[in-house]
Amino acid sequence: MCVIAVQVSSLKVVILIIVFSLSCAMASRGQAEREFRVEVEAIGHVRHKNLVRLLGYCVEGTQRMLVYEYVNNGNLEQWLHGAMGQKGSLTWDARMKIILGIAKALAYLHEAVEPKVVHRDIKSSNILVDEDFNAKVSDFGLAKLLGAGKSHIATQVMGTFGYVAPEYANTGLLNETSDIYSFGVLLFEVITGRDPVDYRRPPDEINLVEWLKWMIGNRRSEEVVDPRIVIRPSTKALKKALLTALRCVDPDSEKRPTMGRVVQMLEPHNPRPLEHCIKVTQDKPRERGFTIPGLRQGGQTECSAGVVAP
Repeated sequence: MCVIAVQVSSLKVVILIIVFSLSCAMASRGQAEREFRVEVEAIGHVRHKNLVRLLGYCVEGTQRMLVYEYVNNGNLEQWLHGAMGQKGSLTWDARMKIILGIAKALAYLHEAVEPKVVHRDIKSSNILVDEDFNAKVSDFGLAKLLGAGKSHIATQVMGTFGYVAPEYANTGLLNETSDIYSFGVLLFEVITGRDPVDYRRPPDEINLVEWLKWMIGNRRSEEVVDPRIVIRPSTKALKKALLTALRCVDPDSEKRPTMGRVVQMLEPHNPRPLEHCIKVTQDKPRERGFTIPGLRQGGQTECSAGVVAP
């Protein structure tokens, strides 16, 4: 696969061209063909401001080409962990704006189109960010189209380690709750600035989800916020974000909220102008810890399905 950015001078825009070459071994050729077909079917008929837009495609011989809008402000992984972070750290408000955009895109894919689209690879590197820090969900190469109320049993589990829902990893059972789990992991990643799995950390901090459950259960929630965030979130805002993420990563897939409900949980009540990026960091006084209802001390979930976001 080859990715090319092209300036179209007559249209005064930049487009992104992804070229699939099928003139290779039969196994990889079949995989490339499947990825191409899935991507066209998955987003060829959908339109949403938080989805990267497919402008067209071309089939010629063994070559397959997808033409996308070009989003030139990097991706979320680069802002959290990579090169874009050199421009400054994302503010809390910018992070929540990005997360809310992702939630709205997934709610649209799961609940507003037929057949529904399960993305299967929600992760920070697949979230593009435009100049206004709007999220654009991209890369539908692993997506699955499902009819209403349908699930799929996969013979081969696809996705990215650390983001994959446990029931999907263990049994191959796939439906929209798999995306919801991945979204919860991504929300934890955005709050903390940590990778979902990081073997450079102490053993009890390697797995982000398990570490956060323990921290929240031990009333140390204020310590999990990314230290690069200069203006810390309010206790209420942090509690709301953590609670939403906890519900999304519930081990029982049936207890996870729908993405439509997640959007309601995350919607700000008092929108205010955003500062997206702050370059200078400084120490801030720590806020007192708080308790998440339904989470026992030690990080064990007791009754997360009955918890309602503030």
